[in-house]
Amino acid sequence: MKLRILGIIVFINIFLSNQSNAQTQVVLEQIQTYSTILPNADYWKLDKKAGLQIRDVLENNLFKSLSLQLNKNYPTNMVALNKSSQLGKIQINWEQTAGIPLHAYVELYELEPSLAYRNNLLDIPDSKKDSIRSIWFITCSVINQEKQVVFKKTLLMSFQPQNTIGIGYPTLFALTSPSNLSKAIAKGIEQINPDFIDLSFIEAKVPSLYAVDNIWMPYVHQSPRTFVDTTKGFIIYTRNTNRQILRVPTAAMQKINTNATELDNPYAGLLANLKASKWNKSKELYQIEQPLRDVKNNTDYTISSFLVFNPNVGYEVNPVSPISFLNDSLNKIFLHQELIGKFSVSDNVLQADAWVDPNELYNGYDSTEKVDLNTSFKKQNIIANKQIKGVYKNSPFTILINYDANVKTIYVDQQLALITHGDNLPTHMVIVQNNVSDEFLNFVLLFAYSELFQMPKPEISISGISHTSNPIEE
Repeated sequence: MKLRILGIIVFINIFLSNQSNAQTQVVLEQIQTYSTILPNADYWKLDKKAGLQIRDVLENNLFKSLSLQLNKNYPTNMVALNKSSQLGKIQINWEQTAGIPLHAYVELYELEPSLAYRNNLLDIPDSKKDSIRSIWFITCSVINQEKQVVFKKTLLMSFQPQNTIGIGYPTLFALTSPSNLSKAIAKGIEQINPDFIDLSFIEAKVPSLYAVDNIWMPYVHQSPRTFVDTTKGFIIYTRNTNRQILRVPTAAMQKINTNATELDNPYAGLLANLKASKWNKSKELYQIEQPLRDVKNNTDYTISSFLVFNPNVGYEVNPVSPISFLNDSLNKIFLHQELIGKFSVSDNVLQADAWVDPNELYNGYDSTEKVDLNTSFKKQNIIANKQIKGVYKNSPFTILINYDANVKTIYVDQQLALITHGDNLPTHMVIVQNNVSDEFLNFVLLFAYSELFQMPKPEISISGISHTSNPIEE
């Protein structure tokens, strides 16, 4: 017999007989799960350990509040549904437990957040919706021997990714590890009792998983993080017991009149070259100077360059960044007033032999727990949104910037030296080459996080440079 358990939740008070001072027995018959987000994945298929965790929570909370005694002589049936049409249905089979007065069931369904919004199940501000990756419907039911539902409550739990010290591509959904998933669900079930308001909503923050890759993970796996303090606008970190203090001041930008004809125009030669190259009149040209300061070592750098702003980039086929560098020969690095280096910038560079596997996930720090989604996701190539190649005092360096992962990968003399995580400023990093000097390390860190290389927003005003980022598309 199948009982359809959909629609309005019905709660009927349970009257227990206390004449013999014996509590009414209940058995946890079944825990069934399903995900409409990734139905073919394995992360939501809870194991027996998770089932025991949920059973213990029910015993110590809901069953206790109902004065029920849990009968542990029968194993709980763990069921992973295989199609969405089975949601809200319970298959009753009491061959072994027919003599027990009450039978408990737990249903755990991961649903697309948009489904809850469309059906007005959640009333939350739009500003909070962007951070919600999935919503779990957690239902606890108790059925009597006449197969009547005598207790049923549903809790809605949103899963939101929590900032971690991981480095790499976080998954699109809030897919946390199975152990963290079962812990979060158990915490939710703890709140269900006779006075619980049905369809109540709570939030759960869970540490995100990161897709396995062959670029960063081999170096960040079980490697200590160097944490960066940016609370006061500085980049402050400690290396070899020495405290480093860096600052990225605001870049100065000056718009150049590309139609100027004055003979004494300092940009006359540059403008002549532009016109010879069939310069698009819709584009705008800016000179930019980015100061960088190593506070601890009292060292000042200046990055000088020319940027092109194309306001029509959004209307082009296969649009690129609206901001680009004019010419490699114009990109200069100064130490105080002395020219010490130059650099070139390339956009959207395919990293040879680099890949990320969205089907295999890890916890982002020590990889003690991995998750194989068991999906059809394929390995994807890694593209550096910007590749900067430069020379600092005759020492070559390369910086690869991945905006979607918020990762900057820094090579010195073609050897990986530093992997940083952070948006406008770094939050944590792994120093791979310990023999790189503080001076050089501080410079490339300042250089990588200068305003020149921030991701511009689509609606950018050229008065400033800012950015936006997106998680990996799976």
